[in-house]
Amino acid sequence: MRSVNQIKKKLSKARGFSVIELIIVLLIISILIVIALPQIITSRRLVRFSSLQRQVTTTLREARQEAVSQRLSITVRYDDTNKRMLVYGGRFGGIGTPQNLLVNFADEGLIIDEIMYGKPVGASGAALGDGSNIETLVGGKAEIVFQADGTVVDASNNPQNKALFFFDSKSPSGVAFAVSVLGAGGRVKIWRYSSGTNSYVE
Repeated sequence: MRSVNQIKKKLSKARGFSVIELIIVLLIISILIVIALPQIITSRRLVRFSSLQRQVTTTLREARQEAVSQRLSITVRYDDTNKRMLVYGGRFGGIGTPQNLLVNFADEGLIIDEIMYGKPVGASGAALGDGSNIETLVGGKAEIVFQADGTVVDASNNPQNKALFFFDSKSPSGVAFAVSVLGAGGRVKIWRYSSGTNSYVE
């Protein structure tokens, strides 16, 4: 059994952190947080934009599938003012009816004011690898119309490739992407911007 003196000696040798040691530890933790925080924010933004990319792609693919299954033309309208996509035609009803499929980008957890339509400043204006390029907004809107056979055509009934481009104003080149639709078959493809090559890659 230990004596009282032995216990006192043991306790006197044990000591806590000094104020200086505590300040140093807190300083190191603060530096690590400052270094890691921007990367954490960028990672969260990338995850959210990946979700948006999936939503845009899924909406276009579902619209094409509906056009083919119903043998009717289906329109996907992107509204840049309200940052949303509207699907109408066929079972989705005429534009403005309750049957329309409405996809709000805000539902993806993104800050609406940060979602930009187009290409980041400095990005190449060249067409994508499949020959499609950015669909011009008319009155703040862009439309892609899938025909009954799933194709996308122009007024002369010629296949027409179309693409929608998006990026985040806070991280323009970090999360930029495009979704293209091949006119001949209506195939939907995803493209991600690579700042290293200054191009969109499939």
